[in-house]
Parts: sequence; C-alpha cells; structure tokens
Amino acid sequence: MDTQREDKSLRVQVEKLDATQVRLDIEVPVEDVNAALMETYASLRTQVSIPGFRKGRVPVAILKSRFPDYISSEAVRYLIAPAYENAIQRENLNPLSQPMFTPALDELQIKENEPLTFSATVDIQPDIDIPPYEELVTDKNPVNVPREDVDAYITRLQAQSATYEPLDSERPVEEKDCVRIDWECLINGERIDAESRTDIDVELGVGGMHENLEQAILGMQVAETKSVDIDFPQEHPNPDLAGKTAQYEITLHAITQKHLPPLDDEFAKDLGYENYSQLYGVIWNNMVEEETSTHVDKQKAELLAQLIEKIDITIPEPLIDQYVQQTLQNVKQQLTREQRTPEDAGINMETLPDELRRDVIQQTKQSWIFNTIAEEEGIYVSDDELEFEIRRVAEQQNRDAQRYADMLKSSNRLEDFRGQLQHEKIYQFLIHRASAKQSLIIT
Repeated sequence: MDTQREDKSLRVQVEKLDATQVRLDIEVPVEDVNAALMETYASLRTQVSIPGFRKGRVPVAILKSRFPDYISSEAVRYLIAPAYENAIQRENLNPLSQPMFTPALDELQIKENEPLTFSATVDIQPDIDIPPYEELVTDKNPVNVPREDVDAYITRLQAQSATYEPLDSERPVEEKDCVRIDWECLINGERIDAESRTDIDVELGVGGMHENLEQAILGMQVAETKSVDIDFPQEHPNPDLAGKTAQYEITLHAITQKHLPPLDDEFAKDLGYENYSQLYGVIWNNMVEEETSTHVDKQKAELLAQLIEKIDITIPEPLIDQYVQQTLQNVKQQLTREQRTPEDAGINMETLPDELRRDVIQQTKQSWIFNTIAEEEGIYVSDDELEFEIRRVAEQQNRDAQRYADMLKSSNRLEDFRGQLQHEKIYQFLIHRASAKQSLIIT
C-alpha cells in the first residue's frame, strides 16, 4: 500500500486530553481494509506450501482457515502506520513521542468488509501564546569602552614586557621590591610541578602572589632559602591544593629593578603593529567588540528568561524522564569506555539527574517558544544564508568552505548549524522589538 498518500476517506476524531496530550480516534475505511487483506493473501501465497496445491495457487479460503492470526496481524501492520501518519498530517500535529494504541496492536482484529477502528494517544507540543514583544525589556544603551579602560589594558601589556635588572645590594627584601626567586611546592613531601616556579621575577605589593608567600619573602637576603606552609580552603579552584597544606621552599636569587618599555612606536612594533596609533586603535576596537558581544549575550539571556517566565508551558513527564535516563546511560557508557569513575570525571551521579532535568526543561521550553516565534514571524534561514554563514565561519577558522560544509553534512550537523543561525535571527528580532530598560537615575 502507498503509505505516503493522504486517505481522504479516513475518518479522524481528535480529543484533547490535556495541554500536551491528544487521542485520535481513527477509522480506516472498508476499501483500505479489503485492499490490505488482498495484499496479505497475495504475499502469503508466495511463502506457504500446502500439499495438493501448487505454490502461489492456494485458495484464499484455505489461507483464511489455516493462518487467521497471521493474516490479521499482517493486514494490521499494513494499515496502522499509514493511517496514523495520515491522521497526524491531517490534524497538523507534531508528536513528541511514540503513540500508545488502543487496543494494543497485537489485540486488533481485522475483518473483511468492515472498517478498522483504533485509537492513538500521543504527546504533542502545547499551544504557546507569545506575549506582546513590547512587554519584554532589555538594556539598549550603546556599548561604551572608556579611554581609561584602554589605557589600563595597554599598561598591563607594558608590564608584561617589563625587564628586571638585578641590584647590587646586600639589604633584605622590602615592601614593593621586585625579586627574582624560585619556589618549590610540596604536598606530603611530593613536588607539585604545576605549582612550582623557577627563576621568575615578581613585583611585591601588587597582589600577584599568595599573601603568605609574599610575607615570607619580606626580609629575606639574596641566596637565602626559606620554607613556609600554606593551608588552602576546601573550595580552592585548584584540585591539587583544595583542602590541603602545601609547603613552599623559597630561594631568593636577587632583588631587581623593574624597567618598563616606553609606550611608543617601537613598543608597538615589538607587538606586531606598524606604530603606536595602530596598536591603540586595534586594541580599542577589539575591546568594543568584546564588550558588545558580552552585552548581546546578556540581552539574550534576560529576554529568554522573561519569555520562559511569562509563558506557562507544561512538558510531558515521559519526555523529561526519557531524556534524563538516556543521558545517564550515555554518561555511564562513556565512563566505562574511558575506564574512569564519576569522581575522576568530576561528576556527581547523585545530583546529575536533577541537573539534567533542569537542563531539558529549559532547553525544551526555549525550543518550543522559538519554534512558535519562527512560525508566527516567518523567521527562517535560507540556503543562501546558510551557505554565506558557512563560508564566513570557515574563513574565520582558516578552513576551506566546501570542506567545512562537507564535514557538517557528513556528521549530520548541517541542520543543527541552520538551527543555531535561526536562533540568532530570533534573538536579534526580540532585541529589536523589546522595550528599552529604563536607566536607574539617582538624584
């Protein structure tokens, strides 16, 4: 049977059970039932051999009497899928899950010259009412990077290019000195290479090192070695140090004089620019672009949060549970392949299900809201736009555009890329239509 055509004589009644579930009562007409039975008979004839009859010539009456259950199940199989798909298309439904049939498919009985009736209960995306875009608010003030911020950035570049000259001095280290030192970090007598340093120049009093280390250096003499213990809190970001006591062996090589390079054309050329004016302009422009990107990201986050808060959306629990269980299974399989424990990977398996649940709820709500906006506002990404963006990204990454496009296709990521571009267009639409957040004026 043609499973793609829409059967106009198919009877469908839809009952909305709740916001995310409907039941389709479907009646397949007699003509389709008889056609499915005839196709089943024809197929069965080619498969069975019965004494007294040539293969392919067994009378239908014999087939009916010998294989009633098989005939019924095969005819049901021919009919159910196309009938269900046609019903879904006719009613413009977007199922979120596999349907639950009533009666169950293995209980359906098909009879010649009688219509076939069954029900299909399925989860669907709920109707979503998008609020007026003007109710959304975001900061629309232009991005401003003060000259002072640019100056501060260049001053940091200047400090990174500083040179240090050892002083011919026998005095002890004083506050705000520059020193050249080694330190070795030991935990339980074992050296921690990532935390140890050799022959480095440090300026004291600027917060560039742990205060206990700095206090230990004060008063040291050149060639002196000193040991200091530092207790690190449990919440320290470095797992090598978190909650542990580290012993630092410090050796002072020299007290030094810091020399900063002048901020001139030579300084700029050392950094790869033609002159100081170009360096300044490029850095200012980059800082504006970075600030603009941060500003837009903040606008996106606050607009999405407002939409989710304003729109009441119910997500079917089976959909959430299926995602959580599948992701948990994938995580466990990945850990097994890598021969790692959850602790090794920094994963808390007790809290992970709740984290995944929050993620899928957030992602699903965004997807449904954006799908609705795209449909209502006609926001889509054409093939020409897709090709243009692929070329732009490829150029940014110094890649061949065609090879990049082929890679997206071969890894089934092309439509994901299109979806990302569509979301970006939707965000820009929302930013444009949203109201400007009122500035707080203090008098």
